[in-house]
Amino acid sequence: MDHNTLSKKLNQFFESHLSLTQHMGMKVKHYDGQSLTLAAPLELNLNDKLTAFGGSLYNMAVMTAWGMVYLKTQEAGIVCNQVVTQGNINYLMPVTDEIISICHAPEQKIIDQFLNDFYDTGKGKIKLSSTILSHGKTAVEFQGQYAILKLEKDSKVNNLL
Repeated sequence: MDHNTLSKKLNQFFESHLSLTQHMGMKVKHYDGQSLTLAAPLELNLNDKLTAFGGSLYNMAVMTAWGMVYLKTQEAGIVCNQVVTQGNINYLMPVTDEIISICHAPEQKIIDQFLNDFYDTGKGKIKLSSTILSHGKTAVEFQGQYAILKLEKDSKVNNLL
């Protein structure tokens, strides 16, 4: 699949299965195989200080890295259960404009090891980071660990993918 088709597929997954992303207005802004950018309007994610709500920022950061895992498994033709297993976030400054979150793919050898672990054992883990920008400056830094797991035969997840 080309990058545009994959971007549309990720947006469709968000719309069909993750209602929080709909409420936030989260959409894929760009994917080129090396980086994924998600965007959400500030207006749908305001706190009482008229800046982006911390929970929205956390969700954007988590989902940008989650989206990178999703896209890389789609590129490899892998159908799996995918989860975040660990996350750490640093809020560096308020976000006062459109929420833009970016995740860069790690080196290909790291992706290959992640996918090979899945093929060999039915599970793979990868660490990814994402950043959120405000007016072109880094406002949030996130580091997370993600796991992909072989689907059980009768898994409800099969119906989602």
